[in-house]
Amino acid sequence: MPIDEIILKTQRLKELLAQVPEEPTYDSWMEQIHELLDDREQLLAAHGPDLEKADQTVLRQLVDDSQKIARLIEAEHQRLGMTLGTARMERKTVKSYVDPYEDVDSNFSGLFDQQT
Repeated sequence: MPIDEIILKTQRLKELLAQVPEEPTYDSWMEQIHELLDDREQLLAAHGPDLEKADQTVLRQLVDDSQKIARLIEAEHQRLGMTLGTARMERKTVKSYVDPYEDVDSNFSGLFDQQT
């Protein structure tokens, strides 16, 4: 039954979004989410009329889960945006560093700018 497949994909999405991975596996995690979203969307489009015949409690749960998924995705987008913003600021800070010994003709200049 298509509703069961939609429910399974929805549950899997919720599980994946509840555990945001660290950098090494982040891209494959994001890929899995996009695939599940695409599959789920195709199922919903193909079986939309069939869903009207489904149990209303099941449909309500599906709608609630879909809203939770949307909130989790939005939260991840915001977190990712903040991460990118921080990286950009760090890059700007690094670029704006001026080496005060740049014009000194000596290979000891780096020693004067180190903390001990």
